Amino acid sequence: MHVPSNEPSLCTLCRERIATEKYTAFGHTEMVCATCLERREVRDAYEGKLLHITALERRKQYDEAIVCLNTILEENHARDHDGWLARSVADHRVLILLDAGRYAEAEQACKAWSQLGFSDVSERWMHALGTAHTLEGLGRDREAVAALEDALGYEDPKYLPSVLGVLTELVRFSEKLALPVDPKWLRIAEAVAERYGVGMPVHDSPGQAVFALEEAVRGKQPKRPSEWKMD
Repeated sequence: MHVPSNEPSLCTLCRERIATEKYTAFGHTEMVCATCLERREVRDAYEGKLLHITALERRKQYDEAIVCLNTILEENHARDHDGWLARSVADHRVLILLDAGRYAEAEQACKAWSQLGFSDVSERWMHALGTAHTLEGLGRDREAVAALEDALGYEDPKYLPSVLGVLTELVRFSEKLALPVDPKWLRIAEAVAERYGVGMPVHDSPGQAVFALEEAVRGKQPKRPSEWKMD
């Protein structure tokens, strides 16, 4: 006979704090802690406006899209305790300015984003890509290479597959400038290949090996990293 436990339940999201609040989404309700409830509500406030913001971008109403982002941040700033919303808005603002071809503004937006810090290395890599594309728009390709190489100096096995975009952009910029790609970056590429369960392509040029790897893993799912906690 099953005897109900009187022990308080843990939050279904963080699995660390006691669940005290109800969170409902898509018709499903689960018990979460107060901290996770606030995080989810902040995330929902942003994600609930994404379709509208995307529609504005498609109509090239870039200023309106940025105003919408700023409004979301202003309305939820007090609840954004971990800075997730601020960083997400900063990232999105850069993308909008890049799409608009407003590279000088995008550069300032990239700087503002970096001042918020990064929660993990994947955010740092995304920032490096935005910075590189911004610098390319400003005709400063060598600085773009430096930004990408700096970002590659930060690693975390948990987010390894995400680094491939940085590697391929580094190769693209290097070839554009007729610069050699340092073979040391192949070590990262080889780790990516292992995560995807494919052999590392062999080429005389490190750059071509990276491009071949990108092609080899397209459409594949990487293996779950052992660093992630199992639910």
